[in-house]
Amino acid sequence: MALDVSAPFGGSMERAPAAVKAKLLALVARSDHVVTPGPALEFARLTKAEHLELDSNCGHIAPSCEDAAVHMAVAEFLER
Repeated sequence: MALDVSAPFGGSMERAPAAVKAKLLALVARSDHVVTPGPALEFARLTKAEHLELDSNCGHIAPSCEDAAVHMAVAEFLER
């Protein structure tokens, strides 16, 4: 929760994505109460990253609960 990807860029969420050279796949859980999905989705939008929103009631462990969907999304992402 203390990670701020914009910190090295003067807090600018507009400048931080310009430093990203890799293709990204963002995984977020809508019901995550540990890390809210909003900043990750915004970063994904700014970097034009693909994203997968997990919609289970598993909260922060949603990737484990929805492992089939995560595995499929990651495999498809890596194939491109």
